[in-house]
Amino acid sequence: MFEYLRLFALALILTIVIEAGIAWLFGLRSKNELGTVILINVITNPLLNYLILINSYFHLVNQTGVLTLALEVCVVFAEWRLLLWVLRLGAKRMLVLSLIMNACSYLAGLLIFNYILQ
Repeated sequence: MFEYLRLFALALILTIVIEAGIAWLFGLRSKNELGTVILINVITNPLLNYLILINSYFHLVNQTGVLTLALEVCVVFAEWRLLLWVLRLGAKRMLVLSLIMNACSYLAGLLIFNYILQ
């Protein structure tokens, strides 16, 4: 159990660092803007990883890759809507930001968890 908590924490920290960095590159530099990105990730990342863990444990969906992709699409949409709601910036800009942030953090997670930590 402790190992899962350690991996969940590592995934969350990695996601926050990457996605806050991407947001900063996109011009979101105020404490409010970066804090929003971080808080949104504190909500979506553990939920995503918990759902993937539950699927792995109970074998609810055989194709874990398909489930992960579907959940990532849901996260992109949810984060986009939350960014729009809180920051009130352009819809297209926030969608592109959400897509890039999540693609980068997903790819970094794949590299780290599948190749470096194995």
